[in-house]
Amino acid sequence: MILFLCTALLVAFVGCAFENQTLVSIDGESFTVADFNDRFQFAPTDDSLQRVEKIREFIDQMLMVHEGRKQGYEDDPVVQTAFEAHEKELVYRGYYEAKVIDRVKVPESEIRAMYDDVIDKYHLAQIVVDSDSLAYYIETEVDKGVPFDSLLVFSLDTLTENGDIGEFSVISLPPEILTALKKKKEGEITDMIKFGNYYYFLKIVKHYTAEEPKFEDVRELISNNIRREKIGEEHEKFIENLFNEAKVEYNDAGLQALTKPDSLITEEDLDLWVVKKYDTSFVFVRTIREAVMQQYKQSFIPPEQLIERVLVPDLIYDKALKERYDTNRDLKRQLNNALATLVYQKVYNEMVHEQVTIDSIEVVDYFEKNRDTYQGKELSEVYSVVRAHLRSEKIDALKKMAADRLREKYPPKVNEAVLVKLLKEER
Repeated sequence: MILFLCTALLVAFVGCAFENQTLVSIDGESFTVADFNDRFQFAPTDDSLQRVEKIREFIDQMLMVHEGRKQGYEDDPVVQTAFEAHEKELVYRGYYEAKVIDRVKVPESEIRAMYDDVIDKYHLAQIVVDSDSLAYYIETEVDKGVPFDSLLVFSLDTLTENGDIGEFSVISLPPEILTALKKKKEGEITDMIKFGNYYYFLKIVKHYTAEEPKFEDVRELISNNIRREKIGEEHEKFIENLFNEAKVEYNDAGLQALTKPDSLITEEDLDLWVVKKYDTSFVFVRTIREAVMQQYKQSFIPPEQLIERVLVPDLIYDKALKERYDTNRDLKRQLNNALATLVYQKVYNEMVHEQVTIDSIEVVDYFEKNRDTYQGKELSEVYSVVRAHLRSEKIDALKKMAADRLREKYPPKVNEAVLVKLLKEER
């Protein structure tokens, strides 16, 4: 057991070590396999050339990132404003995933147990009535051994033949019905089952184990369903604890004031608090009414739920900072990549996007030279298509020019050993 654990840890360590290895160096700045994986994923169908192309695109992007850093774009006010908003989202989402999603495990035994319930089948026939006195009478008759078919005359079900309602997997049956079925054998009739406003008597026509679907065919689906259910349960507990720790409290008068018509709202209403946290932080009607009203008119979602769309991320972010999650190594890498992406976008806009201009003469000229491509079409019918095509061509050309210029300015040094290993990773 200890040997197995050590081997597993070694595999994990080696995997992490490879992710942290430098894939390419640009003017002394290193970019790792993890940096590549954060931006690109190999598809199972990618061949070697397609993988090389993705790596080349990654290097081109990192060249723009390096150029942007050289230009001081990390401190650009627009970049910083966008980064601050993105930073908060990364922190609270990362913390939530670590505390809720990543903690959910699905044992193989649970997957097997659910699969057994999928292939455990009941073929059922029913008698259903809405009168308790009639239900008790039928129950007495069943106890006497009166045949099921003789009692069908009392059933409200006039649509099915002989009350036959088909086959059901155990997993789809409500607990109260399944409990009653488990007490009986094939061919027998259940005791009276009260379900909703009706009373049911179910005959087990057949109880068997289905051969389909095969476990391998549905294992992943079952695992995902169990995982989703567990995540939902963990989420509820997490949010409840979060609200309790933050001492979140709503003011009913404030909630009601949020949706008052403009003609009835008063200054007193606007000064009411709506929600408070930590006993010290209050949100007032005046500060959020306009935003809440705008969304409420469009969706009719209750104000409390609209508020929680903002409140919950804020509470998670507060808790993450309190527990110093912002010092997490993986999060720091994600934040660094987020900032790098913003820098890349700014450089790309300057070197490519803002340089693209398409005038009408170019569109006309291209159309005239390529009339065969647009047979039977007038220019007015395909103008936007032609313009989009020319724009795409110019963007590709400008991207190549920018990449060539930056490669000449900052010759990238590719770690060939890491490149070869990355290209050979399992598809």
